[in-house]
Amino acid sequence: MLILQRVKLRPSVADYAFDASAFAALRSRLQHGYLSVDSARLPEVPQPLSALANAPLLDLRTLHRGNEAPRDFARIAERGRTAMRNGRIAVLILNGGMATRFGGEPKGIVPVVEGERESFLWVKLRQVVRLAGFNMAEIPVIVMHSFATAAASERHLEEIDWAGLPKHLRLSFSQSIMPRVTPNATPLHELPGGDKLADSIVYSAPGHGDTLGRLRASGILRKLREDGIEHLLVSNVDNLGAELDPVVLGAHIDAVDAGAHMSVEVVRREGDKGGCVALVGKRPVIVEGFRLPPTADIELYPQFNTNTLWFWLSAIDREFDLDWFPVEREVPGHGDELIQAVQFEQLIGQATEELDAHYFEVDRERRFVPIKTREDLKLQAPRMRAMIKRLR
Repeated sequence: MLILQRVKLRPSVADYAFDASAFAALRSRLQHGYLSVDSARLPEVPQPLSALANAPLLDLRTLHRGNEAPRDFARIAERGRTAMRNGRIAVLILNGGMATRFGGEPKGIVPVVEGERESFLWVKLRQVVRLAGFNMAEIPVIVMHSFATAAASERHLEEIDWAGLPKHLRLSFSQSIMPRVTPNATPLHELPGGDKLADSIVYSAPGHGDTLGRLRASGILRKLREDGIEHLLVSNVDNLGAELDPVVLGAHIDAVDAGAHMSVEVVRREGDKGGCVALVGKRPVIVEGFRLPPTADIELYPQFNTNTLWFWLSAIDREFDLDWFPVEREVPGHGDELIQAVQFEQLIGQATEELDAHYFEVDRERRFVPIKTREDLKLQAPRMRAMIKRLR
């Protein structure tokens, strides 16, 4: 039997948050078979959201379509603009991960149009700066990095001067770090020659599930609340459609007034693989695709999770007990060797199991523009050019 020793981080990454006790427990569970891909699945096929009477689902797809908009469109939009002008909203950009899909550099610093200078981070920041200017508002922006993206991204943010965001509104923090292990729970750095493996091989970012915990531990959540911020928009750096919008903000504030703690943007599934909305214990929650039992029919869950989330800050100033999931990866070893590895991750969407959530079905074309690969970027080139022209 493998004897588990307490693991310490390398000096090169020792400044990042690391829960050694949680890691030891995860290794033990993996070693003894209590943590696996199969154990991550729900025990039963969940019911779709449509099975719930009075489901907390609001169709916002018509809110930007002129005469089709509901009669209270103006009220919702004005409520969002008022919240902006009164300093009640902040934006958090998820810029973590392992920087592997775009040639080893953080996606946030990659230009969205080949040959141009404007990056993903520039676009996300400029969207806020432009909207704040139109509404005479001050809107703080928080950028969450990982150990793999922090240094390059912080240099880039300085180079672009945060796209013109006033200095007193600039905030950032880094998510925690987790060592990768082999399928038998041996940390990669303990393998023969493991001391020569790069940090980006030995360690991983623990998914985006530690976002809320690190926001709180960093002191930024407390600062936001002290400054009068009540709501927070969280979105991926690669979803350039998920910008701050007074209409969606107003709808979120309505939802909070009705008892919600958070709002989730979803789109109609169009061949997408990944998170959906389903009933777990009669509660509507985000369920990632890998957690569905093999017999589940994904077409029964038409709401696809975009990972664009709106939080009421009062509800997230607390600890969350999110599950850890094992994710299998092949990572480079020495020479042409590939190492079978397991990394431990948490999911921010699982917060819906602890917070009452309202779901907004948004216009896919407007609000959901995920760029996962360079090929996606090439396909979206005309839209990217139009976007940066509008924001310059």
